[in-house]
Amino acid sequence: MPDGELDPGGGMTQDGTQVPAQAPARIPAREQRLDPRAIARASQDAARNASLWWVCGGVLLAVVVALLAGTAAGSWVLAGVLLAGAVARVLLPKPGPVAVAVRSKTFDATVLVVLAVGISVLAAILPTGPI
Repeated sequence: MPDGELDPGGGMTQDGTQVPAQAPARIPAREQRLDPRAIARASQDAARNASLWWVCGGVLLAVVVALLAGTAAGSWVLAGVLLAGAVARVLLPKPGPVAVAVRSKTFDATVLVVLAVGISVLAAILPTGPI
């Protein structure tokens, strides 16, 4: 290295001057390579998240109610689960419940409420008598 030229990794110049090491440039998240091991670790962490279990439990409850009490009743339960998810998404702090946190709070809550209203309307007009 010629006199006065800096060592790119930090350290000392030839004249004995201390040079701090430069931090590596950050790679934007969209340009980073996917690491399968990191994805597997994240999915294992997600399995421990309570919101996923609450959503699964709510859907299972709706299925059981639909089988035991009828399709309309199960639909009402599913609409209630969706509405509860919307309320949880709005009220809980960031990052929010993993099972229902996809976009912004407003978008997620709006989608969940629209789905709950749609299923409620379908449950209300569903014929419940014998065919």
